[in-house]
Amino acid sequence: MLSHNFLKTLAKKRMKNIFDKLTEKFNSWRKETSELIGLAGDKVLSQVTVSQVYGGMRDIRSLICDTSRVPKEEGLIIRGKYLKDLTDKLPEEIYYLLLTGDLPTNDELENFSAEIRKRKNVPGYVWDILRAMPKDSHPMTMLDTAILAMQRESVFAKEYDKGLKKEDYWKPTLEDALNIVARIPAVAAAVYRLRFDKGEIIEPDNEMDNAGDYVHMLGIETNKKEFYNLMKFYLVLHCDHEGGNVSALATQVINSALSDLYYSLSG
Repeated sequence: MLSHNFLKTLAKKRMKNIFDKLTEKFNSWRKETSELIGLAGDKVLSQVTVSQVYGGMRDIRSLICDTSRVPKEEGLIIRGKYLKDLTDKLPEEIYYLLLTGDLPTNDELENFSAEIRKRKNVPGYVWDILRAMPKDSHPMTMLDTAILAMQRESVFAKEYDKGLKKEDYWKPTLEDALNIVARIPAVAAAVYRLRFDKGEIIEPDNEMDNAGDYVHMLGIETNKKEFYNLMKFYLVLHCDHEGGNVSALATQVINSALSDLYYSLSG
C-alpha cells in the first residue's frame, strides 16, 4: 500500500515548475500578440517632436511593458495588482508574479522558492575579484563588476553558440534570470561588507527567503525582525522599473541584440 507521504511527494514531482508554467503562458502570449498585430499593426501610437528627441525621448511611446505601470492618480501597479495589496508578499512571490502574471499558489511558491534556493551559491572567483578591487571602489561599480564576471556562467550564451531556435530563446534566458536573481542578494551583501569594512563575506542560508537571507548576509543583528520586514517591503517596492527608465531601457536594448542577461545588466 502506498503511503500518504509517498503520494504527496509524487504529486509534487509532477507539479508544474516555472518552465512548464511559462511554456503555457508563452503560447498564449504569442497568439495574443499575433492577433493584436493583425488587427492593429498599422495603427499610429504617437507622434514624435524635435524637442522630445532632444529631450532624451521623454514621453515618447515606444516600449511594450506589461509588468508594471505607475498611473499618476493610482500609484504603482504590478501585473494589474496595486502595491498596497502586495506588501505582505515574499520577494519570491513577486518574482513569480512578474514572470507569469499570477501570484503563486502555496505549492507553486514552494516549488519556485526551491528553484531559487538551489541557485544561490556564488562562484568563488567572484569573491576573489571583489576582494582585489580598490578599497574605495563605488558599490555599484563592484556590483556591476561581479555581474559581468559571472557572464561565463550564462546558459543563454552557451546555448546560443550551439545554435538555438528563436522560439526557444526565452528558456536559457530564464535560466540566467533565475541564477542572477538568486545570487544578487549574496553579491550585494558582500559588496556592502567589503566596501564598508564589516568583516568577511557571509555565505547564503538556503532555508531563508531572499529578503531574510539578504539581511542575514548583510550581518544585521540589531532590530533584525524590523529590518527584515523593511527589506521585504523595499524589494516589493523596487521590483520593477516600468520598463522606460534609463537603466531598464538600456538593459532591454542590449538584450534585444542577443547579448545575454549578464552583459545586459552590467551594460
